[in-house]
Amino acid sequence: MNKADLSGIISSPRKPNIMQFLFTLTDEIDQSVMDHAMQKTIKRYPYFAFRIVRTDAGFDKIENPLPIVVKDSFSEELVLGSAAVNYHWIAAACEGRRLKLAVHHMIADGRSAMRFYKTLLYCYISEKYGVQLDPKGIILPDSPISPDEDVKIFNLLDGEDGTMRTTVEDPFVIPETVDDEMKGYFYQVTIPEKEFLASSKGSDNSPLTLLTVCMAKMFQSLCPENEKDIYAGIAIDARDALNCPQSRFTNSYVIFIKHSPSKLGLDMDRLGTMTRGQIIMQSQEDILRYVHNSVMRISAQIRSTTDQAERQRLMHSIYQLVASDPTYSISYVGNPEWGSLEPYIEEEYTLIMNKKLFLEVNAAGGKFCIAWIQGFENDAYVKALQSLLRENGIECEVSGPFPYDWPKCCLP
Repeated sequence: MNKADLSGIISSPRKPNIMQFLFTLTDEIDQSVMDHAMQKTIKRYPYFAFRIVRTDAGFDKIENPLPIVVKDSFSEELVLGSAAVNYHWIAAACEGRRLKLAVHHMIADGRSAMRFYKTLLYCYISEKYGVQLDPKGIILPDSPISPDEDVKIFNLLDGEDGTMRTTVEDPFVIPETVDDEMKGYFYQVTIPEKEFLASSKGSDNSPLTLLTVCMAKMFQSLCPENEKDIYAGIAIDARDALNCPQSRFTNSYVIFIKHSPSKLGLDMDRLGTMTRGQIIMQSQEDILRYVHNSVMRISAQIRSTTDQAERQRLMHSIYQLVASDPTYSISYVGNPEWGSLEPYIEEEYTLIMNKKLFLEVNAAGGKFCIAWIQGFENDAYVKALQSLLRENGIECEVSGPFPYDWPKCCLP
């Protein structure tokens, strides 16, 4: 059992980094069948079945043979690591047609969690409806485990080059995000997939590029006097660059895309070409390896010093590399390729708490499902994006805000 995620889990128990995946299925969920599917699924992913225990040296990870908990209501909060979820760091709940899956971000990222929940939904749908689904694109519960699934890369890699990497410098800051009080406001933003894809192709945009351009134009429309660059922090899967294509750990780094206010008056086609070029350039494997190597070198420095001020300075350097302070952040794991599961899934939203503004983009049920998560109350930004998309012929529906509290965990 790889314990590379242990320090990350125990480092921030009061504000843990927990992903919540919210699915809406076409029919009411049978909790007993979902529970059976969960226990079948976890056997394929044994590295997710562990508990944390206290030792004389601090904390340790041990195997956890207890069942993964699947509750029959959303009314009881899922507190990861607690007795209520059998001390696991993954848990679920069902209510009506909705399924909630909570996973600590230190044990997985959106890509590896997707593998898990596609297996889970495959097992559930197969049993509930008694159907033989096409397994293409789905890891089956009895399939072998790849050698690098439970591997975390810590060594330095050849072929790094950070000369073309964009860094965040004096960004436009959403005025409401200067408040340090943590709040949670979640909006569901849906855009028809075919309509959005057609529009993005027509303006030399990928869906991610088009959304990034629209976000920058939206900010500038609300703050026309702004002269600072608008930065998007985009999560990029670095597995191929790190030579660990199947790793279950968080293997994404953030790239920063800059929009200058003076250029936002250009037409959508030109802005799309410029933005897409930035994304392609920043996603080069040599740049991702540069970020990885930089983090590894700084981490080694942190371990070698006991000076708390120096440790804090070095930790801030890592933060600037992997997160920094863009105007907003966005994550899109790409087409989930639901395959035979598609007719059974209406929506999927991914929630990650963020005190600024974070967009998690998924696709299900013939539409893009965007979880718009912000740490402030003002709904002017999400409504302005809706208006801008509609002005460009793209239908967009916004629901919310829905209550969203900081997810909790419990250490022994």
